[in-house]
Amino acid sequence: MSFYPSEVIDDIRSGNDIVDVVGEFVKLKRSGSSYVGLCPFHNEKTPSFHVNQEGQFYHCFGCGAGGNVIGFIMEHENLSFGDAVKYLADRINYTLPEVSFTKDAQQKRELRQKLYDIHKIAARFYYDRLMSDEGRTAVEYLDKREVSIGARRKFGLGYSPIAKGALYNRLKEAGFDDDTIIKSGLVYKRSDNTFYDKFFNRLMFPIIDVYGNIIGFGGRILGDGQPKYLNSPETDIFNKSKNLYNLNLAKQARAGELILVEGYMDAIAIYQAGFKNVVASLGTAFNENHSKVMKAYADSVILLFDSDDAGVKAVMRAIPVLKGAGLKVKVLQVVDAKDPDEYIKKFGANAFGELLNKAKSHILFRAEQIQKQFDLNNIEDRIDFSKEIAKLMSEVDSTIEVDAYLKEVSRLTQIDVSAIRSEIDKLNNGVREIKNINRRTNTNKKGIDGAREDIINIVMANRRYYDIISQYLKPEELLEPFYIKILEIIYSLYSKDKAVDTQSVLDCIETPEEQRKFTAIFVKRIKFNEDEIIKAINDIVKNIKNSYYDKLISDDYTNPNISQLIENKRKANNLYISLSDG
Repeated sequence: MSFYPSEVIDDIRSGNDIVDVVGEFVKLKRSGSSYVGLCPFHNEKTPSFHVNQEGQFYHCFGCGAGGNVIGFIMEHENLSFGDAVKYLADRINYTLPEVSFTKDAQQKRELRQKLYDIHKIAARFYYDRLMSDEGRTAVEYLDKREVSIGARRKFGLGYSPIAKGALYNRLKEAGFDDDTIIKSGLVYKRSDNTFYDKFFNRLMFPIIDVYGNIIGFGGRILGDGQPKYLNSPETDIFNKSKNLYNLNLAKQARAGELILVEGYMDAIAIYQAGFKNVVASLGTAFNENHSKVMKAYADSVILLFDSDDAGVKAVMRAIPVLKGAGLKVKVLQVVDAKDPDEYIKKFGANAFGELLNKAKSHILFRAEQIQKQFDLNNIEDRIDFSKEIAKLMSEVDSTIEVDAYLKEVSRLTQIDVSAIRSEIDKLNNGVREIKNINRRTNTNKKGIDGAREDIINIVMANRRYYDIISQYLKPEELLEPFYIKILEIIYSLYSKDKAVDTQSVLDCIETPEEQRKFTAIFVKRIKFNEDEIIKAINDIVKNIKNSYYDKLISDDYTNPNISQLIENKRKANNLYISLSDG
């Protein structure tokens, strides 16, 4: 929750009209009671991004983004709730009050700040060493790799000296205690109680988060030794699974697409060539957290890994993770060069740009990998290959895309399109019933979610409806945590005699994801007339209660109180609510 009282949040939100704030980032045009523009969160040619000045909220009918002015700044600038409040306070010259923390929270906050300070000092220390005689070997390496002076400054490159306690001594001079220095992950303590630096005789790459904080380092060995690359360990400020190298600069490109490469030098070379939307992994397997971070800044990703077996396996692992986050995935492999850096040096930035434009769909890339497993001169292998391709194509929803892919696969393999399409038809016939079952299940789920959304809108619409419904329906009966939270917020606001509207509810929601879900509920609201409302309330409450008791009964049918649960469900079915109940 926010450290600031609700009155302060209300002041900040009231002082920052959402049309004015959004208008600083999006070109808006008035349309009826709203303002519309191109959504900043996904690529589109026709405006579907609406800003409601009266309700002080935004909603995109294309990608579903939505929230209040604080939520917009959180999502657009990738800031925490507290940082977004500070951003908006600064915008209107509002002085925020001092905040109080619990002792534990204060200690954690102070530790994080000390770790940020340590990393800032370490980065300066490494940079100065690169510029000194000690860094001659590192400079020669950078010269050989044709990293410009400007790029060295831009990325804060440095050198960790051979003296294994040099950074430790610098941090002690700056006044940090041993315990905090060790927690930074940049220094270790030996069994004999002496201290030594994690990095020595390495070219240093500061890792910077999206807020501009240095949170860790990567180091490349200069000369012989292993490992070739070494990264900071995880600390209170550094999580390899939630950060990407150069994302702090790549997000500024606002390209809608990110190029994902394997290493620091590839990222620097590509950035230096003018393609600023490049990021690199941090020496850990690509995971769901990485894909969520990327989705915050892009709709599509080009995977640009080495063409060796390890690189191909990494791409194959990353594809489903990225797809799971809703990203479009393309794959690019450089030819006539061992990596992107060498390709750019040999052929130039323009040629690399043309290469990027030729990145292929992950479907075609996977088809090529499948092909390698078969001898297409052998009739049985050709049949088996067709079956595997059919499975792959069954993932594609668009018939137009399937046609395009089939033609390309046919061209590459000389297998007739009709043969592969026949296999696809067999697969589709085999799973049609499963799809029908899934569709029915999804419809039922949408039905109960729709009931939850309707009850939230009805309760918000009128204090009188709250007085009635709150007697019969508890927030916990909505089952899903998000819906429970929203109904609890609405009930709480009414109980404190506060205004209940979009603004007041959004003020209580601190994550962009939940703000997005709430505004989606609000914009889909159905208005009931007086004759319809009582029937709607009864139907919706019964639907929710039935789902609630069904869940309790199915979760634990051995419960000794099972008969009471069944009786409660029966009573819910016989329930009748009238407008006079309030």
